[in-house]
Amino acid sequence: MSIVWTIAIVGIGGCQMTTKPQASPTPSPIEAKLELDNLSFEQVDKQGKPWWKVRAQHGVYSPDKKRAKVTNLEGDLYQDGRVILHVTAKTGEVEQEGEKVVLRGDVVTKETRNNLILIGQEVEWQPKVDLLTIRDRVQANQPKFQANANEGKYLSRKQQMDLYGKITTFSQDPRLAMQTEHLTWFVKDQKVIGDRPTQIQRYQGKQITANVVANGFSTVIDRKIINLQGKVQLNATKPLIQANGESFSWNLDRELVTADRPLTIVHQQEAVTFNANSGELDLKASTATLTGNARGLATRNQAKLRADRLIWEITSQQLVGTGNVVYQQINPLIKFTGTRSIGKLQDQSIVVSSDGKQQVQTEFIPK
Repeated sequence: MSIVWTIAIVGIGGCQMTTKPQASPTPSPIEAKLELDNLSFEQVDKQGKPWWKVRAQHGVYSPDKKRAKVTNLEGDLYQDGRVILHVTAKTGEVEQEGEKVVLRGDVVTKETRNNLILIGQEVEWQPKVDLLTIRDRVQANQPKFQANANEGKYLSRKQQMDLYGKITTFSQDPRLAMQTEHLTWFVKDQKVIGDRPTQIQRYQGKQITANVVANGFSTVIDRKIINLQGKVQLNATKPLIQANGESFSWNLDRELVTADRPLTIVHQQEAVTFNANSGELDLKASTATLTGNARGLATRNQAKLRADRLIWEITSQQLVGTGNVVYQQINPLIKFTGTRSIGKLQDQSIVVSSDGKQQVQTEFIPK
């Protein structure tokens, strides 16, 4: 390690007359408070390649000279002899100890490869393990994605950012806000993965059009698709419905939610509930397509419809069923079976028909 400085000596006491010359001078008061201009902190590896080079306009050393409080700090952090991180701070503290450097106080770090800016009150660089740690009011910003957290760890060789604590993220296109407690951001590939309970808000302008909670998620920012895993609940305002399931893929450009596992959709105002083995929910077109043991229930009149496939126009409440259709109502108590149905469950106006190969079967159920 080499340290270069220009010394500005301040506050030395006046001279004292002595009758005898002294063998060794007494320590100067400057040793208790070493104040310097144009500081330079450098460290190299065993091959002589730089690990960091940090400069400051002015600094005051601690008595053990291991730390310096500085102003107008600027420097570079290296990997394999190349600059990958550039740091600046108006004020701060530099601590050099062995194979790490610690910078404190409004430190701004720019990652030179990915247009990534990292901000925190403490930054620690460990070049031997390619690890940059950011603590206290952490911000990680790219043009398309921004995140705030309590702590961040950036693995410079993998170009991977892990964020911890109370995390809030934002994206502008599409407009989303997200809250969770841990996420991994593969910065070069623009992929973000969360493995903790997550809340997501979808915006159109300033209005929230959907709220989502899930146990985990993954997304590639440029593709504008979020994959939601675990116990997923989506509450949309247009149309006003709730969808529940275990695995949703949400295409934000098309506003299309696809479920490859069982899902439930509830319309509370119309008091209808639908279930199926899989399905699609088109929020833009206000339609739902349910496949595989698709079932609908109107809770006010207990009308039921089952089919291989149901297409539900949510705004008009028109419902079309195809394949192995079974419709049942209780007033009057009757059941129809056929190959196709159309109508509304809420007012028991379902019409069941056949494809001509088999007749519609009607069953009157005695009370």
